[in-house]
Formats: sequence, C-alpha cells, structure tokens
Amino acid sequence: MAYKSLAKTFYMDSSSERFAHLEQLAHTRMHSESSFRTDIESDAGEFFLAVPRELSVLNEVILRQERQVSLALSELPLIAQGALIRSLVIDEVVCTNELEGIHSTRRQINDLLEHDLVSSRDIEHKRFRELARLYLELTGSDRRLPQTPEDIRHIYDRVMQGENLGNDTPDGILFRKDGVEVIGRGSRVLHTGLAPESKIISAVGRMVNLATSADIPETYSAIVSHFLFEYIHPFYDGNGRTGRYLLALYLSRPLSTLTALSLSRTIAENKNPYYRAFKEAEDPLNHGELTSFVLDILGYISTAQSGVLTDLERKRMQFSTLTTTLHELEKELDLKPKESELVFLLAQYALFGAFPDLQLSIASEYLQRGQQMLVRYADRLQALNLVETVSKRPRRIMLTEYACALLHIDGSCEAL
Repeated sequence: MAYKSLAKTFYMDSSSERFAHLEQLAHTRMHSESSFRTDIESDAGEFFLAVPRELSVLNEVILRQERQVSLALSELPLIAQGALIRSLVIDEVVCTNELEGIHSTRRQINDLLEHDLVSSRDIEHKRFRELARLYLELTGSDRRLPQTPEDIRHIYDRVMQGENLGNDTPDGILFRKDGVEVIGRGSRVLHTGLAPESKIISAVGRMVNLATSADIPETYSAIVSHFLFEYIHPFYDGNGRTGRYLLALYLSRPLSTLTALSLSRTIAENKNPYYRAFKEAEDPLNHGELTSFVLDILGYISTAQSGVLTDLERKRMQFSTLTTTLHELEKELDLKPKESELVFLLAQYALFGAFPDLQLSIASEYLQRGQQMLVRYADRLQALNLVETVSKRPRRIMLTEYACALLHIDGSCEAL
C-alpha cells in the first residue's frame, strides 16, 4: 500500500471528527522517534520528514543501484569517463534552464566548456559559463558544501553570472529585502517567499545546517533542503536553477556524479508533477509533512539511475568490441600507433561525448602530442576516409560514418 499524505488521509475520512483525526495523526507522525524536524515553520506547522517503510525501501533501492552505476563508470577508460561526464553536465545545464523557460543549446554549453580546456580568456563573462563550471566541479574531490548563508549567495552569484537581472538583482545584505510571489496561470499566486530578509537569512542558515547534519541520511537531507530552499525563495530570480544545482551538489556526496548530473533531465521530463509536488507539500492539510515530496524526488532519482545504467550498458557493449576491431583495422590499413590513438580517442567521443567532433588542439592535449604532428595524423586518416574535418578554424575532426561502421559504433557519427 502506497504511503498516504496527511491530506489524502483527510479526504478519505468521511467522519465528522476528521479534522481532529488529522491533527492527531500529524502530531503522531511529527513526534515519532524516527522523524526528522527542520526547525523551519510555515503557516501549516513546522516542516518535518516522517520515515515510513516505503521511504526506507526506496532509499535502499537507490543506494544499491549506485553500486552498479559506480562500477559501470569505473570500467571505462579515463577519456571515456570524462567525455560522458561532460556530456551529462551539458544536458544538466540545458535541462535546468529549460525548466525555467530559458533557452540554451547543447552546442552552446559544449563550446563554453571547450574554451576552458584550451585556456581561452575571451568569454570570461559569457552567460551559463559559471553554471556549467559549477556542475563540472561536482566531479572533483575538493568540492565543498556551503556552510553559511554567505556561501549560498556566492553560489547564486556564480549560477547567475552573465544574466541581466535588472530590477531582480538582490538588494538586501545577502538576499532580497522585499517580498516576492511566484505567479502561475491566470495571475494566480502559487507561492509567497519568506520576508523580511532577516527571516530569510535565519531560515537559510537552518537549511544549511540541516543539509550538512550528520544526524540525518544525506539523501533525505538533500531533498528536504531542496524543498526548503524553494520555499524560502531567497532571491527575486534564479531560485530554480540555484536550488537544483544545490540539490545536485548535496546528492553528489551520497550518490555518484552520474546520478547527480542526470536529475534535471528527469525532472524536465516530469515538469508538471515536479512542480505539483511543491504545491502539495505546502497544502495546509499536510501540516508541514514533507514525506511525499521526498518520495517523489527519490522516484526521480531512481528513474535517472535506470536511464544512466541503460545508456551505459548499451554503450559499453559497443565499446567492448572497439579495441578488437581497432586492432584489426590497424593491421588492415597499416595505421601507425599514434594514428590509431587518435582514432581511439575520437571513437570514445563518438560513443560517450555530447558531440562526436573534437577540436584538434584539445585532442593534442589529450594525447600529449604536438599539434602539428597531430595535423599530419589527421590528414592521413582523412585520406583513408576514417576522419573528416567539420570546421577549419579552429579545426574540428570526427570519425566518418564509414569508420563508425567499421568499428561497430551505431548512430554516433552522423554528420553535424
């Protein structure tokens, strides 16, 4: 039997005492020894998380799947891992923007990250650059969780760098000093953020403490903190993108990077239910209980994991034959070892990258070969119809469809 929110139990109760029954059940759930309280109040009561059997089981399923995701990633070579992670970063940025009705393209984000690889300085303040960097930093071992409200403001500034905020620029000490409303269809007010700023700062401080507490499982605290951030709504604009980045950041501790970087896509595919989960959590009849909200987000996490595993398995099956077929190709076409290395690099990008093409200067850095030398290898491979040039300035190359057919790479080498 699925866990029922307090609101659902109320509507199922046809007795004249249903309000009293609801109050009693809400008190029982919040004061249970297994429940977690947030110390953040709403008009309906203090927000809290009860831990029913369904929550424990779903969390265990996710943790078990994490072992499969981590193992599958570890079996790939480092270049393939990097290409896959960058592809997920690109999708994450595009999808989190899409949820806010903001248009960005995969190629746009890919170019921003590529510029970083070649140490370019001409896009210092480009839109989405810092947001992409933030997600990419989730893959590092030195990522740091925010400890104070000031840290949250610093993250927000990076998320929103390059945006023209105008009147929506934070005007308080850290956050906004005036009230804000989330407006839905028909000019209906869906949510009113906390005010004044002193109340925002206090609530954000409690949220940060909860998110880093050792007294609550990290998956639970990450999701509860996600709700609290959006409930507090500390900024005039950019709360959605900042909140989803924080969710990915907090989840990157108990879960794999691949899972943390796949969540916005799953949420974008379930946009209406995702926003409805916030609305239902604020229903006064739920008395501040967040259990159903946490179950919903855990469901999205599980779906994201399944998608990652399915995609990885499909690509790993192709990759498993790549080494053998490439070795056969070397002998058949008399490829030099360095030429074969370049084909192998491009094959990994074709399988695991956001795009099958790669800037020659970046390939040079990956292979630790001089760029002029790599030009000669690329020219010979192009003469053999294994590589094609997709742009000249800067030069970008990719495997031809013919090469992908020889290497049994399906659907990854189509012309751009």
